[in-house]
Formats: sequence, C-alpha cells, structure tokens
Amino acid sequence: MEQEFITPIHVRDYIFCPALFYHKYVVGLLEPRTEIMLEGSREYLRDESRWMERKTLLNERRIKADRMLFSYPLTSKRYRIHGIADTIFWVNHKMNILEIKYGRSIGPFRDHLYQAAAYALMAEEEFSQPAYKIILFYKTHRKWIERRFTIQLRAYLVKVLERIWEILEGRTIPEPKPKAPCTSCWYRRFCYP
Repeated sequence: MEQEFITPIHVRDYIFCPALFYHKYVVGLLEPRTEIMLEGSREYLRDESRWMERKTLLNERRIKADRMLFSYPLTSKRYRIHGIADTIFWVNHKMNILEIKYGRSIGPFRDHLYQAAAYALMAEEEFSQPAYKIILFYKTHRKWIERRFTIQLRAYLVKVLERIWEILEGRTIPEPKPKAPCTSCWYRRFCYP
C-alpha cells in the first residue's frame, strides 16, 4: 500500500491494536460506524470552530497562555505524518499540545496519549522547539490529564511510527495478541476465524 503520509489516527489505532490497524488500513476492512462513534464525530464537528470555548477552557484551568493556535495543520516530513492539532499553546515560552476527546470515556488511554504525542512530534518540527506537555481533555467528564513529552515517550512514538510504516509497506504483518478488548472488537472475527 503506497502512502505518502500517515495521521495521528493511524498512531491511535496501532497503539490500540496492531492487528486492528492491519485489517483497517492494509486489508481495507472498515468497522461499521456505531451510534457512539457517530455521536463523537458530530460533537467534534460542532466543536471544531469553537476556538473561544477552548480559550475559556484554558482560562478555567488558570492557564495564562502567551500564544494559542487552534485547529492548526501540522506536518512532519521527517516522520511522514500530518494532521490538525486541536490546540497548541505556549506558557512561559513552553509549547503544549491540547487534544480534546469527545467520547464518553474518561481515560487516559494509551492510544489517546500517543495520538496526542504524534501532534507534539509534528509541532516540534514545525516550530523548531521541544514540546513540553501533552494534555488530554475528556470533554464529557471534564477530565484534564497532563503528561510531560519525555524523551522516552518520544522515542517509543518514533518506534511506533517505524512499525506502522513496516506494516503499510508490506514488510510485516502483526500477529493478533489476545487481550481484554478483543472480546468486544468487531475485527476479532478476522483475527480468530
């Protein structure tokens, strides 16, 4: 499968399950959209242009941002990834990435963390400065979770990006590894026929 760029959604799906990622992006099997998925998409579209609400959210957290960018397109040519960051803001000249999650989950989930980390990696390349924090905000439950964008988190993300490209370029096929989410996963029928 020839692709020029991947997105943070690819990272999220790979972290959730490499076998799911393979079936979705290489084989082309797409899970039917559930009502919960559609609800999250509708909420995202409603919120996409609400930059004032995001500014208010930062104010509620008593964050005095030096600069803010909303729905900002990012690209990393080095890692061949692109996407649109929900919010990038600077406090005391330190760059932070805010990713807003619209589903009913209360997280934090590893896949969400690495999805946001992908935006941080791209922002580092775009602005030529290190990302300081990744913030996940679970809107339904108003839960705010901060993580430092550490060297270890960054290094693991780079390995994940390499693995994703290995799968997309047909150099490897991930083996299914049974875990708890498999029991309710739509792709299970393809992993364990």
